Amino acid sequence: MNNLNTLKNQNGAATLLTALVLLIGITLITLLSSKTVLMETQIAADNYRMTQAVAAANAALDFGIGYFNGVDNAGTVIAGFDHDHNKCPDYLSDPLSYLDPTTNTNVNCAATSPRALTFTSNDGNQVTTATVTFDNDDGTRCVAVGAVPNMKSGLITAVGFSDDRLAQRTVSQCIGTIDVFGGNSPKQSLISRNGVGLTGNYKMINRYFNTTAWSGKPVNIGPSATASTYIRPIGTQESSYTRAQLDDSNTNNNYTSQPISDRNKGNGVDTIANDPSLGTLSGDQFFNNFFYGDRMMMKNLAESLDQSYTNIDSAIGKSGVVWIEGNATLNNNGTYGTADSPVIIIINGNLQATGNPNINGMLYVRGQLNAAGTIGTLGSVTVEGDPSLVPAGEDPVIGHGGVDLIYSPYTLDRSANPIVGTTTSISGSWRDW
Repeated sequence: MNNLNTLKNQNGAATLLTALVLLIGITLITLLSSKTVLMETQIAADNYRMTQAVAAANAALDFGIGYFNGVDNAGTVIAGFDHDHNKCPDYLSDPLSYLDPTTNTNVNCAATSPRALTFTSNDGNQVTTATVTFDNDDGTRCVAVGAVPNMKSGLITAVGFSDDRLAQRTVSQCIGTIDVFGGNSPKQSLISRNGVGLTGNYKMINRYFNTTAWSGKPVNIGPSATASTYIRPIGTQESSYTRAQLDDSNTNNNYTSQPISDRNKGNGVDTIANDPSLGTLSGDQFFNNFFYGDRMMMKNLAESLDQSYTNIDSAIGKSGVVWIEGNATLNNNGTYGTADSPVIIIINGNLQATGNPNINGMLYVRGQLNAAGTIGTLGSVTVEGDPSLVPAGEDPVIGHGGVDLIYSPYTLDRSANPIVGTTTSISGSWRDW
């Protein structure tokens, strides 16, 4: 009887144990599920923050490349790192010493803080930030060790942050410049594949090199008493003068020699005429003698800037590569390019200049240049003289007007800034580590 009671008192122990095990299991599963949800939430939040940082970094990199290409928030059209003409990058990460061509002195570019950028979502609920830094010092992966730093190539580094700044991402890109001259830009004030027959008041100045005119056929000095050419005084060096002196249009100073070629002296030592190495070139060979690419490449560069016109007046105030299709007439007093942001104007036809325009850079005429007005250039004028375009019996370069051709390499290949439209990102240089 006692044994029976004992057995009855022990009934349900297995059930209790089973229930307890199930309760513990459910508790563990609940805890593990909660932890998994929390972990997945954290992973999703981290991924979202990192996505924000990556987007901000890419936006900042795009801004930096756009700035280098010549466009910033202020609408600047000067390419390269230097938009404020002080010969130092606006956002340079490392200090360097830069040779200012205007004064021939070294300028110490003090290091500055990176450019801070802010990006706000369309609904205004999210605000992410980023910094962009320009570095053209040597020793980076974009500029070789020992290379002379310039404003035409370097490294752009962008760092993006999430809205809470807990996540950040760094991306970088090497940028550079297409040398449209291929290292063979003009070295004379006036170049003609065929003859030159100016009869008006003209002045050619070249204080950088010892030649002012280069032609494949005769260069005829006109009858005007004021038609003259000038070079730097014999025995002096370019480094003896500032850029302002070398580019000066005035000849009544001590850094200009007496007239070398005029109607009384004839062609002087500064004039190269009847040069077969120039006169025997075909039209395409002559073009490629000064440009790295062919005509189509230069036209494509102009079209990429939306600067391909049929009316040269449309190019007033423009910088970079400009293509004019067909014959053109310069009957305005406009300015093309600037000393710091030059222009390359290619006329795919004849050009008649009847106004008083000023061109800072290079003027290339495929047909005939007829200078009936007063045309001024700071750079170089090159005339191909295509026989199919030049009127029969006339020289490719004619005109009875005033022509002031002042040679300056600083509006050609020696420009401190890249020519607008020739900047490029270096393929394979993008990094996110």
